[in-house]
Amino acid sequence: GRIEPMTWQMLEAALAELSPRLRDDKYFKVSFNIVPRHLLSDGFIETLRRVVAASKVSARQVVLEVTERAELPDLAKAAAVVKQLRELGFRVAMDDVGVGHSGLSQMKGLGANTIKIDKFFVDTITEDGTAAAIVGTLVRLAKELRMTVIAEGIETRAQVEALLACGVEEGQGYLVSPPLPFAAFNEFLAKRAAHAFAEDAV
Repeated sequence: GRIEPMTWQMLEAALAELSPRLRDDKYFKVSFNIVPRHLLSDGFIETLRRVVAASKVSARQVVLEVTERAELPDLAKAAAVVKQLRELGFRVAMDDVGVGHSGLSQMKGLGANTIKIDKFFVDTITEDGTAAAIVGTLVRLAKELRMTVIAEGIETRAQVEALLACGVEEGQGYLVSPPLPFAAFNEFLAKRAAHAFAEDAV
């Protein structure tokens, strides 16, 4: 029973730290996980709007990742909530796709912007043709539904190449960076920006 207040506390803290960057860079986004029962709870949208408005950042820069490791008890109600969130400018992603409770009906019916392919498939995509076939199928379905795809848990360049061959265009994982404290994260972004600037100058 503690996950809902903890989620609000973590979002408020993250937005407080990231708000200067979010305001300076309109393409920068912050994502946070929510469990299905939280998404369906009374007052969720109103509280979310209040927390984001207090931080003075745009709803377009906030991504809600609905975790699939817990069952979504009412797809119709969830779809209505997601529709309202998207109308307000928020983005919604289905997290842990392929290993949780999500089925094709949920992928179609929820109305999310994005699916996130679970690390389970990424781990074996260079060795197992079945994993590559499943990822390729998910990518094709997502494109038919006008959804973007993100692969989770990427650790090697070989995995990147295999995912690109399947049509995946975005990813996250230790290949880019392990989880970082906020100060180290800011330093990491500054170094990447300096490196990109140096490459552009050449």
